[in-house]
Amino acid sequence: MAPPAQAPDPLDKAWRSTCRVLFGSEVGPLSDFEEWLSEYDEKIRTEKSALSGKSVSFSQNEYNKGARFITFDEVDLGKKFQPLSINEVKDIDSIVSAVQERIFYTGNVILGHSSSVENSSNVVNSHYVKSSTVISDCKYIACSRYVKYSECCFGLLGAEKNTHVVRTTGSELKRCFECNMAELLSDCYYCAKVQNSHDCFFCFGTHNSAYQIGNTPLPKDKYAAIKAKLCGEIAEKLKKDKRIFSLLTLIEKASSHAVDKRLKFEPEPQQKFDGSPIETAFSKTMSILFGRILQGIGNYSKFLQKHIPPNMEFKSPLSNRPSIACNYRIHLLKKFKFGSRMPAEEEMIWVGKNSGLTDLSGEISMDLGELVERLHPVAYTNLDKVAGNNRNFTRAPVMIDAQDCMDGAAYIRSKKCAYCFWASGTEASFGSYVSLDSSFVMKNFYCEKMQRAFECDGCNGCADAYYLHNCENVRESMFCFNAKNLSYAIGNAALPPDKYRGIKKAVVAQLADELERNHDIKLDIFNIGAAGKRG
Repeated sequence: MAPPAQAPDPLDKAWRSTCRVLFGSEVGPLSDFEEWLSEYDEKIRTEKSALSGKSVSFSQNEYNKGARFITFDEVDLGKKFQPLSINEVKDIDSIVSAVQERIFYTGNVILGHSSSVENSSNVVNSHYVKSSTVISDCKYIACSRYVKYSECCFGLLGAEKNTHVVRTTGSELKRCFECNMAELLSDCYYCAKVQNSHDCFFCFGTHNSAYQIGNTPLPKDKYAAIKAKLCGEIAEKLKKDKRIFSLLTLIEKASSHAVDKRLKFEPEPQQKFDGSPIETAFSKTMSILFGRILQGIGNYSKFLQKHIPPNMEFKSPLSNRPSIACNYRIHLLKKFKFGSRMPAEEEMIWVGKNSGLTDLSGEISMDLGELVERLHPVAYTNLDKVAGNNRNFTRAPVMIDAQDCMDGAAYIRSKKCAYCFWASGTEASFGSYVSLDSSFVMKNFYCEKMQRAFECDGCNGCADAYYLHNCENVRESMFCFNAKNLSYAIGNAALPPDKYRGIKKAVVAQLADELERNHDIKLDIFNIGAAGKRG
């Protein structure tokens, strides 16, 4: 009797379907391409579980080496803890010392309504996810990071509202392959800094374009014929080698050519910036969190920047103007040497307006060397993006429908934020790394739907919280790890509300004193797990 047929893997099925959509044919199983699809991402940190020795995957590398780690499925949400004694809550140091045995940093974190998640962490309300981190409200995702509201996506680094895409960075992309820092695209291949366009191949900086190759418009039928040929070559290359060259490799190799003298651009004057709305929001957030108005956000820049990688500044090859690279994609410059091909953001728009500079004579093929010779006059990109309606921002690459933001990256539909990475749908977030749909938060990391929270990591739906890790629906609580549905708790143990409020008042006053005196604090959510001695 023949063995029963194995049910198809839904994620592999989605990969095969995506390849048919993009290239006209399947290219092989997903498992053959995972190394290539992971090329744009940084290596995931792994540790060993203190309970089982199993491998634990994390989205970040900030946890103190002396801490203890566990996997998400080892968390015991039903475990009861005794409330701390009077002597154990006299100050922050005593609380941290008392809760040491309750502190485990958890990897492979899966929150909300999620299913079929493998080798991933910080996944919220998502299904069929593999080898990915920081995924929210998605399905059929593999080898990706920082993805929200998307499906059938493979090899992404930063995306919202994408469908059927492979190796892209950008938002609202449909049926796209190898597109970098793009926005509102469909049916595009090997495009950089392209916005609100469809049916483009090898385009750079173009806006509102269609049926273009190398920034040059073509008749629709001619474009379709060239696209069919190139997509067929991509499919054959993938079937044979399980990879094909990156758009960033093409741009890197184009850097061996000098700036084309025919390239014309007219940069716009830089806009003035008003920091007062951010300063007001910062003072209000300080007052909400610590009961004290602490002013002068610049005085706290070092504290807010801690655990937030800084942006980098390059000189534009076209003008020597500053070109700011967003913090979370800087590692790409180590893998692909294209730093000398990064114009300022306003200059990339002018690159897109230059038509007819590329050589489209004869037959075009997916030969990298030949493509570099044809495309180098316009083959530029950067690690910045301004799309939609943005107002009043500075030193903040990747702005989408945001206002009053500074010193950070990836402010998306957010306002009054500073020193953050990826504040999406958020108001008044400071010094946070991935702060989604939140307000009046400071030093939050990989958190979603947070209100009035300080030093929280990997949390969802919490409010009026201090020093939480891997918590969901925890309110009016402090120093809690791996907990759900708690209120008025310290160290995962609930207290009478009046007693909790008294302790909280003393703790926030101590934090306010330390911030006002030093413009910094010594204990954060990443080091308190190794801050006290264990008995």
